[in-house]
Amino acid sequence: MNVDISYIVWGIAIISAIYVVHAKDVFHSGLWLALFFIAIAGIFVLLEAEFLAVIQILIYAGAVTVIVLFAIMLTKREKGKDVLGINLNVLKLVSFVIFALTLVGVIISSSFRWVEVGVYGSTYDIATILFERYILHFEMIALLLLVALISAVYLARRDSGES
Repeated sequence: MNVDISYIVWGIAIISAIYVVHAKDVFHSGLWLALFFIAIAGIFVLLEAEFLAVIQILIYAGAVTVIVLFAIMLTKREKGKDVLGINLNVLKLVSFVIFALTLVGVIISSSFRWVEVGVYGSTYDIATILFERYILHFEMIALLLLVALISAVYLARRDSGES
């Protein structure tokens, strides 16, 4: 793994995660969230887990971000109104200090070791585990999604029939 590129990708991920929380506009937070998801996909590529990177981009950077942005655009929000009535900068500083101290404590108390690259994220390994060890779970989730789809169609037809 190229260390210089990994530092750049990690930097993008950290900076975009910070801007998700600190952006003034909620829509901009959603865009920073999309950049964060793409940076995480870049980390997966650097770890030679290409399947996880593609899934990260398709599901999170694509679908989840679009749903979040649609939800933001379709809801009413008053711009610039302080709902809590408190100084948020102090609250942000206190939460950052607590997070930083917790992170430093976890880093100091953990015994970090490098893991072999490319062993855990290959498509073949994921498919083998999914379709051998967790086949019942996979089928149950498929059945649950099918029931949810049929229920959504039923509710949509029932609502359109009543009006």
